[in-house]
Amino acid sequence: MSLTLAEANRAIDAALTKARGLKIKISVSICDTAGRLVAHQRMDGVFAEAPLGSIGKAIGAATTGQSDELGLDLLARKFRTDIVIGEGAPVITGPGGLPMKRSGELEGAIGVTGASDNEQNVKCAKAGAVAFAQAPLASNAR
Repeated sequence: MSLTLAEANRAIDAALTKARGLKIKISVSICDTAGRLVAHQRMDGVFAEAPLGSIGKAIGAATTGQSDELGLDLLARKFRTDIVIGEGAPVITGPGGLPMKRSGELEGAIGVTGASDNEQNVKCAKAGAVAFAQAPLASNAR
């Protein structure tokens, strides 16, 4: 299964909609299971470093395939994202990085940063991940 640009953009739109509802500014990134960036948006007014944070959180969630909240022992896992990590991409396992799964299968990850409250970053990431998981499969995805 491969994550499409349309699916990534749908997840981003849901995260941005949640951020607007919370009256916060965020940066949101979607990557595939290898940690490669598929789509990214940075809201006007979010701090300049936010994109590195959201990209890093997406890669961190793709690395483990698990929620950032589980406190996994990363050293005990074989990273799927070794190449992008070796290229110098940031890897952040923290609130706002979540895997994007459909039918139990990891298809990518979302990373959100920018809010002053980590709980708000997580709410926006969850909104994006849910929008992805609940959307019908893209016709060109399979």
